[in-house]
Amino acid sequence: MVAHSKTFYLKNGKTVNSLKSLAKELKNISADAFTHHVNETKNDFANWIKHSLKNEKLSKKIEKKIDKIEFELEVLRHLVFNDVKKAKKKAPAKKKTVKKVVPKKKSVKKASVKKKAVKKVAPKKKAVKKATPKKKVVKKKTKSKK
Repeated sequence: MVAHSKTFYLKNGKTVNSLKSLAKELKNISADAFTHHVNETKNDFANWIKHSLKNEKLSKKIEKKIDKIEFELEVLRHLVFNDVKKAKKKAPAKKKTVKKVVPKKKSVKKASVKKKAVKKVAPKKKAVKKATPKKKVVKKKTKSKK
């Protein structure tokens, strides 16, 4: 709402004091009354929004819009966006419960390698023959009887 001196007077005699009341009036305003305020050479609503409502951002968005429907949609979009923004600020902040997520330890299965039973065998020793003296075999000569 703006001060009485900042009231916008429409061609049809009605007054607008806020963006909400402008949105309501835009819904019912005639094409002739709209083009009286918004055309290729001027945009009375954009000037009023900029200087009286001190909303330069919205003013820039609508200053080049000369189509009534596009103009109305931009005003409504702005109102909805701001209402949502205000509602988020008023809403109590939800407590964020932080669940501590502990990653599961990956159980690493050791590869089961079956160890073959290996008999420990002493390395083969080369048979070492002891030098034993050879016995001489003596043949007895026998006398043969004839």
